[in-house]
Amino acid sequence: MKRSPLIILFITIFIDLLGFGLVLPLLPIYIQHYGGKPWIGGVLLASFSTMQFIFSPIWGRASDRFGRRPMILLSLLGSAVSFMAFGSARTLAILFTARVAAGILSAASLPAAYAYIADVTTPEKRSGGMAMIGAAFGLGFALGPAISGPLSQHPILGIPPLAMPAYFAALLCLFNFTWAIFNLPETHTDRSQHSEAKGVKDIFVGVFMALKNPAIKFQLTVFAFTTFAFTAVESSFSWLTLLRFKSDIESVASATWHSYASLPFASVPLEVRKLIPAGINWSQYGQLGLNDIAAPVASLLREKAEAGINTHIFMIVGLTILVVQVAVMRGVAARVGEKRLIVLGALILTLTLFGIALAQKLLYIEILSGFIAIGNGILNPCLSSIISQAAGKENRGTVSGAQQGIGSLARIIAPPINNYMVGRNSAIPFLTSGVLMATALSLSVKLKQPEKGKSDHEQTAGH
Repeated sequence: MKRSPLIILFITIFIDLLGFGLVLPLLPIYIQHYGGKPWIGGVLLASFSTMQFIFSPIWGRASDRFGRRPMILLSLLGSAVSFMAFGSARTLAILFTARVAAGILSAASLPAAYAYIADVTTPEKRSGGMAMIGAAFGLGFALGPAISGPLSQHPILGIPPLAMPAYFAALLCLFNFTWAIFNLPETHTDRSQHSEAKGVKDIFVGVFMALKNPAIKFQLTVFAFTTFAFTAVESSFSWLTLLRFKSDIESVASATWHSYASLPFASVPLEVRKLIPAGINWSQYGQLGLNDIAAPVASLLREKAEAGINTHIFMIVGLTILVVQVAVMRGVAARVGEKRLIVLGALILTLTLFGIALAQKLLYIEILSGFIAIGNGILNPCLSSIISQAAGKENRGTVSGAQQGIGSLARIIAPPINNYMVGRNSAIPFLTSGVLMATALSLSVKLKQPEKGKSDHEQTAGH
């Protein structure tokens, strides 16, 4: 097996996901800036996921016909254009157009990447290659918010601060596209035979048939409950901080204003100076409170405070997930047992979701965000492993497709519902998800730990 194509692919996927991590924490702030409500944010996320759900099988078939490299390059160039459109958006309509385009074009990357790995690895080395994509995901998602926070505070070349992460993501994707042109080799040279790539209808049928399979239906039911429960975190977590902790946001924005007021007017950041009314006496104007200064200035400072808080929380989640993934990959599951880790992960997530619903201090949310990452980081890989073992080699591809289908449906159906609820009461989506996760916990206790020495198709779920 040649390792260099895998390393190149890892870098390509990592940079692509880094761009996504840069923008994700700021989505609610963009939507609020243009007058959108939380449910609009849910529809925005659902539109992105819907496009990925529809176009992933289309791009998968195209990669068999035209090669893996063109599809990956198309995704990178499309991501660069969509991030640029997102950063320059001045209306909600343009935001939606940018995210829909991103969903369509970014859907080309993963099917081609998985097929790329299959092209360059032997069967016994394939799982290690697939794990590289998971590592690229984790690393990109962890570092994206860490970079996005500082970027969203400081404009460059007249670009508004909140647009900086999107423009930077576009620049990264454009660099990645250019780099991949010269370094990413084609691996699919024999195109005389095409794989039977599945369409959207096939995915629905696959999910239905997998849930009827007695060997795996119980495990997939647990997976469905955990996946739908976790969508509250993915779609509503950043809205919760904006809606529940307005006083904290106000305090940060006010402190920033007073720090500017202590400076000579010429030293105040340009993006703030441009919004301050002409002809004012700066020494007197600087003594005003946040609610008494020009509305555009106060809005800018509040948005910068929101961006700083959200990116900080997402950075905690991303870095914690990365650490937990490394621990799981280094053999914790083999020593403790996957079933025990699934139960532990579901317990942590159940308690944490209820804790988030009730927490009234931002510090508690920051602590709980780490536990969200721990619970999800140990539950998902262990549950996927048990499902894969129970499916057997002959059904593993079908079951993997069913899992992806359940995940896609959750990301399409749940965000609009969760975000509508968070707009009504910030606790409701997390209480609801806590109940779903508690159900998954009660079911996970009945899972059977796969026994060593038995073939895959001999593993079944017990009650």
